[in-house]
Amino acid sequence: MDEREYIKRIAPGRRNINQRMVHRGFVFPFGAYPEEPFDQRIGYDSRYIEESGLYNYEISVSHERVLGVFIALLGLLPNKAHVVAQVHTDDYYRECDSYVSENAIPMDNLIEWVVAWRAVTADDGFFGIGAFCEDPAAEVFLDEHKTIHMYHHDPDVMESTLEGLGVPFRMGLRFFWDEPHYHEPLPLSDDEGDDFLSAFEDLADSYELMLEEEEEVDIDEDGDPMEVTCWRVEVRGYQQNGVEGGPRSGGFYSTYYLNAAYRSEAVAQVESYLESKHETVDLFLQMARVPLELLTANLRNANKLPNEPGVWFETDKYEFDGDQDD
Repeated sequence: MDEREYIKRIAPGRRNINQRMVHRGFVFPFGAYPEEPFDQRIGYDSRYIEESGLYNYEISVSHERVLGVFIALLGLLPNKAHVVAQVHTDDYYRECDSYVSENAIPMDNLIEWVVAWRAVTADDGFFGIGAFCEDPAAEVFLDEHKTIHMYHHDPDVMESTLEGLGVPFRMGLRFFWDEPHYHEPLPLSDDEGDDFLSAFEDLADSYELMLEEEEEVDIDEDGDPMEVTCWRVEVRGYQQNGVEGGPRSGGFYSTYYLNAAYRSEAVAQVESYLESKHETVDLFLQMARVPLELLTANLRNANKLPNEPGVWFETDKYEFDGDQDD
């Protein structure tokens, strides 16, 4: 594991969910907070990225202002942009999975969603959301620490906007996530669902998010190409009814264990396996590489050919009506 393993930890036990960490007036989100008191200052720092010709801004504001500043910065994008989401994964070698909307969507719609799911967008330490456009290139992203990241080509626009929002420039601004800190998901009220994955499913259904499969060669903690390894993949799927665009039936959630060398191969393995059973993947919820030594004895024994690609175990399905989201 890299140095992030040391500084990013899953909270060992849930704190009082009604009590926030506050230090010297800075209010931290419920789901991401420093292990020790940290003097997090309000402000931003920036740098120029020569490869892209963009300026990168990292922006820190206290919790009560996070959504207001984030929404204001979304206003610097065109009326339509692509949605990007990052969701925590239990992958041993990476922190999150990324998803992107196939089409550009109205920013007003995204803002409505961000506000409606503010318990997740502003507080959950397992979820990040943003938007980007390509011509001209720009992106704003609210990460799992609730730090705002902005990529923009015009420093004058950015500096005047941030000044107007009362966010000062601070050269060498330090962030609590560069020190040991905790992450945790938040339980939501019964009418909102179980946790951040409920929000993610709603977002994915609303804007047709696609999993970013990235390059075909994954690397380990030493930067070397990964060999065939074990994956745990959680999906939402449906029975195939043979009618394209028709009503879906036989909806289910299930988890698959398989061997694959890289992410896109793992995706193809699951899709092919479900296809052989006349089922289809509707949404990849979680993908994680799991070292064999971390599996239970029963699962290790079930993986008869650990060096051979393929699906080798499926958990019991949780079934639901195919049109539950209609």
